[in-house]
Amino acid sequence: MSHRCLSLCVALLASVMCKLAMAQAASPFAGARFTQVIGGGGVPLNVVDKGDPAKPAVLFIHGFRQSYLSWTLQFGSDLASRCRLVAFDLRGHGNSGHPWQSEAYDNAKPWADDVASVIQALGLRKPLIVAWSFGGNVAMDFASLQPAVPVAGYLLTGTAAGTLAVPPPPANAPPRPAASPDLALNIGALDASMKLLFPSPAMDPALRAQFAAAAMRVGPWVDQAVARRARSAATLPAQPAVFATGGKDPLVGPATVARLKDFFPQARFVDFADAGHAVFIDEPARFNALIDEIQCQRP
Repeated sequence: MSHRCLSLCVALLASVMCKLAMAQAASPFAGARFTQVIGGGGVPLNVVDKGDPAKPAVLFIHGFRQSYLSWTLQFGSDLASRCRLVAFDLRGHGNSGHPWQSEAYDNAKPWADDVASVIQALGLRKPLIVAWSFGGNVAMDFASLQPAVPVAGYLLTGTAAGTLAVPPPPANAPPRPAASPDLALNIGALDASMKLLFPSPAMDPALRAQFAAAAMRVGPWVDQAVARRARSAATLPAQPAVFATGGKDPLVGPATVARLKDFFPQARFVDFADAGHAVFIDEPARFNALIDEIQCQRP
């Protein structure tokens, strides 16, 4: 290799490394701590932790076929200056373990044990549990089966919160990605699924692409095992519960919200009239302010 060619290669490598460093510095997760926690049944859980450990803690639980990246607009906000923000990939999702056994997914216990394991391993003191979609079922699994673990309360969004096994899909719902062993069918269903969950044209295309990639990391055995759950371990938690509901949510509509109000009569309901299934994406500033009010400003 000539000296000139070698110099060009070195310059190109330096340019790539510089761009990578700039991208990492600009990441909403810059400065965050990544760790692995052993969850229920020994399943490794990928955990991200940002902010002062002495501050009030917020534990985020994402929805089905997603990952900790769901909370990008929360970790990228100034919440981390007032709260300790923690999120993890559910079992079978993201960079957490992907066991094949049906019993790793088809009942409440492993999901509840995972939440308790993260709280214990990171030493979270009375965290606020923020849960989205299927994550709301997981939160209620935890509330029912791990009542001795102290938490400050629950902020639930886009979820039936365990009162239904899975919210009934709308009549025109597209096929679900990852539900079939035929990968081509899953890929074909992905675009329609993303448009249903994240319809806003103003959404960052890079963020939507990350969510699509996360959806494809979930194997069909996870989908099939979760579908066999009769319903989650819905319970009335002793701690305060707040529901952030999207007025344009295609999955959790007025009938499900009415059911939630009957089941959780003491809960507070905050309506985001123009938001869809992902309130925290559609109206992040207002959603973050709600977290701030409930937990970050707590003495």
